[in-house]
Amino acid sequence: MGSRSVAAFWVVVSVAVCASIARADDPVAVLVTGPLTATAGERVSFEVEIVNRSGTPQQRLRVIDYFDKGFKHEASTSPIEQKGTVDLAAGTSKRITLDFIAAEPGRQCHRVEILNTAGVFVGGATACVEVTQPVSAFQRTPPPTTPSPSASTFGSSSATPTVPLPSAVPAASPPAVPTPATAMPAPVIVPPPPTPPSVPVTPSLELGLKGPSEVDEGAVAEFVATVRNTGSVASSPGSLEFSWDTAFAPLEASDGYKLSPGKVAWSLPAIGPGEQLRRQVNLRAATASTSLGRFAGPAGRPCVRGTLAGTGGGVIVADESCVLVRSRRPVARTAREAGLRVSLADCDDPVRVGAGTLLVCTVTNEGTSPIGGLDVSIMLPEQALVVGDPVPSRTRIDRSTVTFESLPSLPPGSRATFQVAYRMPVAGSWKATATVSSPEIDGRVDASCSTSMIAP
Repeated sequence: MGSRSVAAFWVVVSVAVCASIARADDPVAVLVTGPLTATAGERVSFEVEIVNRSGTPQQRLRVIDYFDKGFKHEASTSPIEQKGTVDLAAGTSKRITLDFIAAEPGRQCHRVEILNTAGVFVGGATACVEVTQPVSAFQRTPPPTTPSPSASTFGSSSATPTVPLPSAVPAASPPAVPTPATAMPAPVIVPPPPTPPSVPVTPSLELGLKGPSEVDEGAVAEFVATVRNTGSVASSPGSLEFSWDTAFAPLEASDGYKLSPGKVAWSLPAIGPGEQLRRQVNLRAATASTSLGRFAGPAGRPCVRGTLAGTGGGVIVADESCVLVRSRRPVARTAREAGLRVSLADCDDPVRVGAGTLLVCTVTNEGTSPIGGLDVSIMLPEQALVVGDPVPSRTRIDRSTVTFESLPSLPPGSRATFQVAYRMPVAGSWKATATVSSPEIDGRVDASCSTSMIAP
């Protein structure tokens, strides 16, 4: 089965004479275009446009064609299956070509059906052709020309009446009547062959969207859409829209744009045959505070999509460009992977109410590489009163929470200690918690201890 798929980054749309489209509720729309009439023995070609209108990617679609016995295919009898499968992103389309020999006169039809990987029908369409017998050489010969009549009336059976003349002149003889043997044969009247319907000339539009394959985090990425008219007539005015994933923020666009959340659009003029136009949008890639794990698109890559509509033919043309955003930040490790260990201990337990106890928080790097930007805080019980100055002394105290100055770096195999003393006005068992975090560590590490306060 002959096929021709659309190039990797271009989706082409065209409108022909005979078109058959699937039901509106099919996830995959099928448009079959081809001739309305043909002569027996001729080759007929059909263009099959497959459009994914489901809103989700369609993978490994099978294309199967069933055709009447009046159609002959070079490869096999009906049905035949397109070699390989078709993958369609949401809103995109692809074309293939089907070729047959019109072998018998009459109404000959074929049906294209699209099946998914589970063998379930997802779209289809039927196209038919009126096939006629070829005109013979004898029928194409012009009929013979009828000779001019003689003085006698052609085919008359009565003589011309005698006109009285002077006696010196003999009466004229009646005109000769041709015998049936000399009569001319009736001409053969051959009806002219049916005039094939005129083929309307339509525009054929291509949309290509190009952008960078990679971009640094926080850098500007430029995306350019090119619309070409490869047909022979001008297109209708239409619209072009760019939409993008949340990993991008808009910066600039070509003149005449209309901006809305997550998209930008332009109204396009008519595009003449052989002409093209371009539109561009500049987007900033994700900043350091954006989680790359939330990006949409294949393999976690954020994407920009272009959609062309309203330019004739009723088919939406789409293309997309996805970008790998490179991050300059180190990959976050878990506390276990980094070798970060935290402990919290009280020096006196139990203690009497009104007396103080010293809490010591120890942070150890048991890994093989430094850990930077360590933030340490100790949350004391409610009603706790801090006794003396914490160590190190550069701290911030907010109610019962003591936050120490950030530790720039902790080399491998080293440790750091943080101390704070407190006392309680009432008896009981009181819990304190130390918390350690770092931008290089995924999550935080906690350690706790309880101290018993007894009545004097």
